[in-house]
Amino acid sequence: MKKGLIYLLPVMCLLAGCGKNTSISINTDKVEGAVGITEENSQVDDKDTQNIVQMIKAHVFYKTTDGQNKIPQIELEGNEQLRNIIEEINTYRVNEYASMDLTRADTNVLSLFIDSVVFDEGELISGINIDSNTGKELKISDVLENGNGLYEKLVNDNDFLEEYEDDIDDFSEKLKTVLTNFEAFDNDVNKDYNIAWTLGNNGMQIYMIGKNDGIDNMVVIPLEYAIYSEYFKNDILKLPSDYAFEVLPDRETRVNIDGKVRTVEVGEEIGEYGISEKIEVKIGGEQRTYQDGVSYGISKAYILQKDNNAYLYLELQYDNDYRNISIIDLNKNGDMIAIQESFANTSLLDPNEFYLGDRIFTISSLGVDRKYTLGEDGKPKTIEDYYNITTPITLSTKIDLNGKALDGLNGKEIGDFELPVGILLIPVGTDNKTFTDYKLSDESIVRIPMEQSSEYGFIIEGKNVEDVFDGTFFAG
Repeated sequence: MKKGLIYLLPVMCLLAGCGKNTSISINTDKVEGAVGITEENSQVDDKDTQNIVQMIKAHVFYKTTDGQNKIPQIELEGNEQLRNIIEEINTYRVNEYASMDLTRADTNVLSLFIDSVVFDEGELISGINIDSNTGKELKISDVLENGNGLYEKLVNDNDFLEEYEDDIDDFSEKLKTVLTNFEAFDNDVNKDYNIAWTLGNNGMQIYMIGKNDGIDNMVVIPLEYAIYSEYFKNDILKLPSDYAFEVLPDRETRVNIDGKVRTVEVGEEIGEYGISEKIEVKIGGEQRTYQDGVSYGISKAYILQKDNNAYLYLELQYDNDYRNISIIDLNKNGDMIAIQESFANTSLLDPNEFYLGDRIFTISSLGVDRKYTLGEDGKPKTIEDYYNITTPITLSTKIDLNGKALDGLNGKEIGDFELPVGILLIPVGTDNKTFTDYKLSDESIVRIPMEQSSEYGFIIEGKNVEDVFDGTFFAG
């Protein structure tokens, strides 16, 4: 493992288990390259069939406010126990300078990480961990069977200490606070706002503020269920049968590939001009190399695991903040396949239903996301044709327009709607072909038809969109 890896973004490191809807256990087989432990490996115990854990449908989006600022919000379907805590999170725990990352969302645990900025206090980080069955926040004592024992194991692991100790002030003291002292947290938020923890599909993540060349940076410390399962309570270890998880570069993770638990490590070689020369994927000690030479490297990576199949999704970054995804089939040695989509605001946790992002050029240059599922070939398949618009823009009408009132986002048409000149509209959704949906100041939704011009772009009521709205923009 490389010394002193500092990650500038609050990236979630989520780990795979294997098998069906069950808990993770430990055996004594050796695993080559295990982080901090050389005598332990992971396997899945197929015995708990009565309490099957399922994914929860959750979606992170950014609500546009006056002045075109964005506030992160979480939308969740089908769990009344979580309604009140979701409303509290969306109302009181985020602001216009916050980001939100879902790290786990199933019928056992809902967990998310919030990174925000308050002018008089600086960067504030917090983890929110909820029992999905009761809606109550989990304390570390609800998660760990033996927090003191886990702390002692970690601080006596030289490789673990070497990875983090030099980059984080008072590292051992902060680690002990997270693992053993739930009184240091008020409603799951550390009173000093400098440490946090969440749960993921692979394990627990601890967040600390470290320094790199005098600059504060976020450091994410993963504690994998596969390695440390004896320290976690059984209910925490129960996972859905299919799930996805984020992986960090240059760090081994464990994945179920063709029914066997194998180590996977992702790396890249960056040239002198900042261009990624090649991408390297090591599977159980066997290295695959994929030539690049075009992108600026990996911005984020996920492994999608379904049944005994596993696929690596790599998001690569290019000029003008353009990003797309390249897919590697971990089950067989094949080519790296590129698709035009990128990752969305919602973390990719469920391979059976997830969001990916894209760019469209209709009434403006717009970022969008929509739902997909994992296809048999490892490529994403669309679940629906509706795109949620994620770019925060406000338009005003230059002409009188006619539309249809909807009973909610992408809802049923409930009547005609007339929009006079000067009405402010926030684009919220589209089929990218025949209509765009807009939110009005009273939160109502109206759908305005559009059609593709015979010359270029789109037209509304026979006019180019620039002649219909003030506030449009198209990136070159």
